[in-house]
Amino acid sequence: MAALPIASLLQTPSSLLSFLPSPNPNPNAFWSSLPQGKNRPISVAVVRRRHPPAPFPARCSSGHSEHEYEGVSHQRPQEIPWSKDLANSVHLIGIVGSPVQIKHLNSGKALAWTRLGVKKSASETTWINLTFWDELAHVAFQHVEKGRQVHVSGRLVSDVVEGDDEKRQVFYKVVVQQLNFIERSYSTVSLYEPETRSVDSGTKFGSYVGNSSGSTEKLWQAFFANPMDWWDNRKNKRNPKYPDFKHKDTGEALWIDAMNNPHWVKSQLAILDSRMSSLHQANGMSPAVSFMYDGDFTPF
Repeated sequence: MAALPIASLLQTPSSLLSFLPSPNPNPNAFWSSLPQGKNRPISVAVVRRRHPPAPFPARCSSGHSEHEYEGVSHQRPQEIPWSKDLANSVHLIGIVGSPVQIKHLNSGKALAWTRLGVKKSASETTWINLTFWDELAHVAFQHVEKGRQVHVSGRLVSDVVEGDDEKRQVFYKVVVQQLNFIERSYSTVSLYEPETRSVDSGTKFGSYVGNSSGSTEKLWQAFFANPMDWWDNRKNKRNPKYPDFKHKDTGEALWIDAMNNPHWVKSQLAILDSRMSSLHQANGMSPAVSFMYDGDFTPF
């Protein structure tokens, strides 16, 4: 019995069209189209069909490959309405670094504030300014103690001020919306790295604070964010080396003429002094009173 001839696939577009599948293929048409002959050698070419496109192009996250591959399709994130409570919201756990202070404004609102120490590492703590309003201000003032570990959630807000060179400086605070105590399952003393080493000698503290311009700038930012937390010693310095400003709780010190001060310190002091003077005159207070909050100066 003679062997059946092998199909010859000619590599030309016109010849390939006759072998493509159709909606109603006729198998006899294929064999009848083959060249006739007995044991005729026929060349065979294989046409590789490309895979269908992947559901979505996926690239190597490292950027080393531009090849697309077939990946798994993940669900699209949901859309939610914009909410003021969610905008710039943050959650923090830390140690309260100073007693909560409170002030009742002429508008009838209550404002309280403190500082929260959040550990960045075993030996480094970041200090975050906190503010509380109205009922939560009273709750914080009555129940929150210095050295207590707390959880707060709220909005991260900023206040922008301009220096002499018109460069803007940004100060950040968290306006607390929720306050919780952390259970005393372990000692919080080891977590508390307060800036509370009160040093009476201005020279000694000056060398402690002035190790870097970055730490000094952070202190000035803390000063302008909460000026009433600091004693103003400019008019009653015990000696020329005594600090111009000293924190009432932590003992941190600042000097106006320090070499590593930010360039914007004096211009911002002038603005602060002007506003505080106006506040004192309006309330019939002595200008010698230590810094208090001004409604216009409060960043929030």
